[in-house]
Amino acid sequence: MMNYGLKSQHSPLQELDGRSKLISLAVIFSLVLIFSHPLYMAVLLTLVLLVWWIARLPFKLIKDLIQFILMIGIIILVVQIFFYPGTTNLLRISKPVPAIGFSGYITLEGILFGVAMVLRLVVIMVVAPLMVMTTPLPELMLALVKLKVPYRFAFIMTTALSLLPSIQNHAAIIQQAQLCRGITYDAAGKFLTKLRASAALMVPLILGAFRDSQTLDVAMSSRAFGAPVKRTFLLESHFRPVDYLLLAFTLLLLVGGIYLRVLGYGTY
Repeated sequence: MMNYGLKSQHSPLQELDGRSKLISLAVIFSLVLIFSHPLYMAVLLTLVLLVWWIARLPFKLIKDLIQFILMIGIIILVVQIFFYPGTTNLLRISKPVPAIGFSGYITLEGILFGVAMVLRLVVIMVVAPLMVMTTPLPELMLALVKLKVPYRFAFIMTTALSLLPSIQNHAAIIQQAQLCRGITYDAAGKFLTKLRASAALMVPLILGAFRDSQTLDVAMSSRAFGAPVKRTFLLESHFRPVDYLLLAFTLLLLVGGIYLRVLGYGTY
């Protein structure tokens, strides 16, 4: 089971201000959506992997992520190969089927665009956990508030992120308890057995999540959450020279990416 909470190992990214990391994350997402050429996507993926290495995060997590999105990636690749309107025909499969937009040919542009979309998915899935794994949740919430994000939204977002490891731990405990009672989750070819096993896992997991949410609601109400007063924070954050350097680099990347896109690069 994947666990993408804060990693305790010290890394340079943990020293950065949360606002600079959020802005850099937004720039990477923007560049991923701007370009649609596999070469540019490969460059972005290389940059993200370099940041992953600088953060001293285990690359095994990337392997788990790729296994998690493998089927989705294959579907995206196949759909683009068959239905992207390319001009360089490589292989004729059948007669054109206008009703579904299939020309009857597999084209070079379709293959390249499919690879680009798969790389886009990989970049998004790899860069997204970087923020959570290198930033404590209180610092993340403070960064969101300082970026003028409404406090309620920032609280909801960070609370959801904090509950994910708890839900994963509860699921592991419930699964071990069910295994001790003879419920198996690996009954190959037995759909009904798998369905009953999933119900045995999901029902107590959902009930536990409801119980935790009620406890959180009582705690928030007892502390007058949402009172119309000026809010103060225990933590404080300030930009340092390294944060300004990171912002300058990401701004340069964004401006350069937009300029290349305006010139017609990065797409077909």
